Amino acid sequence: MPVDPVRDAAVHILLRVLNEAQHAEVLIDRRLQRNRFSPQGGRFLAHLVYGVLRHKLLCDHVLSAICEQPLDRLPPLVLMVLRMGVFQRFFCDNVTAPALVHTSVELAKRYGHAGLARVVNAVLRRLPDTLADAALPDREGDFVEFLRVRYSMPRHLVRLWMHLYGKEGAERFCAACNEPAPMTLRVNTLRTDAGTLAENLLKAGIAVSRPCACLEALRVEGGGNPLKTPWFKQGHFMVQDPASMLAAHLAGPEPGALILDSCAAPGGKATHLAALSGGRATIIAQDRYPGRIARIRENCARLAVSNVYALCADAMASPFPDNFFDVVLVDAPCSGLGTLRRHPEIKWRAADTPPGHLAGVQRAMLRKAVKVCKNGGLIIYSVCTLTPEETVEVVSEIAGEGTCAPEDGAESFNSWKTAQGQYQTTPADEAWDGFFLTRFRKQS
Repeated sequence: MPVDPVRDAAVHILLRVLNEAQHAEVLIDRRLQRNRFSPQGGRFLAHLVYGVLRHKLLCDHVLSAICEQPLDRLPPLVLMVLRMGVFQRFFCDNVTAPALVHTSVELAKRYGHAGLARVVNAVLRRLPDTLADAALPDREGDFVEFLRVRYSMPRHLVRLWMHLYGKEGAERFCAACNEPAPMTLRVNTLRTDAGTLAENLLKAGIAVSRPCACLEALRVEGGGNPLKTPWFKQGHFMVQDPASMLAAHLAGPEPGALILDSCAAPGGKATHLAALSGGRATIIAQDRYPGRIARIRENCARLAVSNVYALCADAMASPFPDNFFDVVLVDAPCSGLGTLRRHPEIKWRAADTPPGHLAGVQRAMLRKAVKVCKNGGLIIYSVCTLTPEETVEVVSEIAGEGTCAPEDGAESFNSWKTAQGQYQTTPADEAWDGFFLTRFRKQS
């Protein structure tokens, strides 16, 4: 019997993501470009890959209870086939039990021998009918272990979320991280407005909603792929999470302002700054990698943005003199733990590095930003993570140096303001990515 090419592709992508630290999104995109999967097949491929990455610990917990040999003694490919089978049983309503067993056995036959195929067949036939029938850790007896297994969240991250949000908040956060992130479009106000774009998309059968009145955002609710419409090609929108849109609004770009976006790829924030200024600010979009600079230029061309200038340069070796910019945006490299909905593989790598391993880089980038910012100018610090080491501790240290001071943004964004005066979003509260932002004013 022929092997299902979508499941075959999913297994190999998962092996590369988990064993070679590859990025799932990149590998999925490459496979879709190379293989002629139907749109439905492409969606199923992404669903399988991201689903197993989101629920890996849960899959292993279920398998350990029904597999006669330790999972670490199984060949990696066979273990991945089994994980994929568990995921399909519990999270793919349109896949029948016979179908998941059959397709999994065929994969095992192709890459193993008859004995391994029999193992896969026997194990998957023992799966519980539903997740509710699976024996999970006792919620009351060991809450950390329950969250670790039920939501496939490494123990050190469970403890972090409990420290930040309490028991109930931690469970909400873990559950939210396992939900696929919706597609959100940032309306390019240089070309159109939210109402017009929503009407055009609806004519194409694509339903959208407004997740927030104070942002140029449309959330796709279903009906088609906006990226296949003429309005994408004509630059009427860019895919961008609402949390990411807050940075440009906190910067408040004015006509005539000189602005540096120091880690700009792929250009979402830089082109947003351009639109908010009505195309009349000058924005330097800086990044250290030529390939990323090319993406910035491509997006600027598509969005018809003419006031963004892409520059290939390291943020720590910026060629600009001191006191040069009116606004500096520092979208710093970080652990990315606020984006687990989109990049679930991050949680399986987080244990290898302490949460503050990039804090030194973040502080150095902020200090450089303060130097090139004019006296009285603004520095916006933005990271897509929520660890204290990368957020409040970085801000506290920089503010303590006396060169800049945190200040409030517009009142319309107060719903995301923390008690300490910074801005934060979480997947659990807004169904947005987890972002932390601070607006600094450089002291004279």
